[in-house]
Amino acid sequence: MLVSLFCWVECRAQTDDRSAQIRKAREYFINGTTLQIQGNRHADAILEFQQALRYDSSSATFAAIARSYLELRKLDMASEWAEMAINRDSSSRDTWELIAEIEVMRGQYDAGIAAYERILTRNPTHRQLYTLGRLYEPRNAAKAIVIFERLCESQPDETVLLRLADLYERLRDIKGVLRALERARALDPIDPQIASRTCELYVHEGMFPELQVLLSSWRGRDLDLDRSARVWGVTLSSILEDTLVLGVYRDQIAIILDDAKEYFPQVWPVMALAGTVSMRLDDTTRAAVFFDLTIKSPESRPESFLEIARIYLLHNHPQEAERYLLLGQRRFPIDARFPFLLGGSSLDLGKDAQAADYYRYALSLDSTIVDAWVQLGLLYDQRGLIDSSDLAYEHALLMDADHALANNNYGYSLAGRGIHLDRARTMGWKAVQAEPMNPAYLDTYAWILYRSEEYEKARTYLERAITIGANATHFEHYGDVLEALGDIDGALRAWKNSLLKDPQRTSIQMKIDKYR
Repeated sequence: MLVSLFCWVECRAQTDDRSAQIRKAREYFINGTTLQIQGNRHADAILEFQQALRYDSSSATFAAIARSYLELRKLDMASEWAEMAINRDSSSRDTWELIAEIEVMRGQYDAGIAAYERILTRNPTHRQLYTLGRLYEPRNAAKAIVIFERLCESQPDETVLLRLADLYERLRDIKGVLRALERARALDPIDPQIASRTCELYVHEGMFPELQVLLSSWRGRDLDLDRSARVWGVTLSSILEDTLVLGVYRDQIAIILDDAKEYFPQVWPVMALAGTVSMRLDDTTRAAVFFDLTIKSPESRPESFLEIARIYLLHNHPQEAERYLLLGQRRFPIDARFPFLLGGSSLDLGKDAQAADYYRYALSLDSTIVDAWVQLGLLYDQRGLIDSSDLAYEHALLMDADHALANNNYGYSLAGRGIHLDRARTMGWKAVQAEPMNPAYLDTYAWILYRSEEYEKARTYLERAITIGANATHFEHYGDVLEALGDIDGALRAWKNSLLKDPQRTSIQMKIDKYR
């Protein structure tokens, strides 16, 4: 009886002692956690956790020390303590996540991914799955898709769905992209980013019935039309970028254009885009309607007129470009861009004297327009006003010493006169360096070399220019170089090719006749 009583007392003492140790360990652990939360006392927290270890060497305490070392960027120490923690409890989801964080911070992404993968069978949190998906994302799109799809099964999220759309696109899985975007749109039907991206895909896949349904839900949804106009603007831009779609779906595009006119007549960017699409469809009548609406908008800016003019010039309609530029100039009389572009449209209309007047006027409003100086230099040169031409080019190069066109034109002019050939050569080389595949610049540089009597080098650059461009001037210069090299047969062939390109060059016929 006495023995049993003694055993009971001893066991009770051991139990009380163990309880005291656990209380002590908990006290130090709580102190350490409190210091950790403060964010800047991780060294003190480690000391508290180490005190806790004197009473209880649990996995949680080892992991807590590892966390503090991680926050202190002592990654090797963090790794050691994390390994001790996982050795004590290999089923700890949070410790595996901690190990993954450490490895990622050390730049060991594969090791970090491997640690996160250990969590997959341990009921991972949403955050842990998302982090693993993000780690997979740049390296393994297929695995990232599996993780993000798993996330969306339990908790659909438009951000994750947009990531899924990106991943499916990387794998060229268009159906997957569509599924992801349509699910994201179901979650947030008024998000213009999601709607715009879906419209882009519908356009490129030729899904016009689906596109029209989607666009119909964005007809002035907002009072200021801004978000709706953005969706329509992206759609029209996507149509513009796809030549195949423009060629195959003309009728469907026309319906969308008419809808745009009905719902966004006062939103000038949408009208400008609709006009541009019409021009790409060679529908100049419809384009004029949209462009007129563009400039009538109370919110239209100088850019409205300038963009319309640029589009007309691009499609070789200088007269229409001139009309809109004159309208814009009347509304914005001190904007130098209008007379500058009017100079370009005048050149296209064969009105060189008028073009020079516009360029001079543009420079009176803004003397820093380098391209206006360059164009004046060319016009003066063509009219034989050499001093004025040189002065214009000097102005241009003073503002931009590396301007390719200024260097090319001025260098060619100097070479033609046989003066300052060293400087001309430097300028010609600058132009070639800026645009090594520009046949006009290659021809100019070759001509400068020819005038400098460096015939073999000139031949090399002319052959390159002919490979790329092969116009009448290139062949004429090539014939001149071959003549200088003594290859008369080759020169005759080159000059004859030049005549085939431009039969009006009587000077070339004279060169040919010289050898008959």
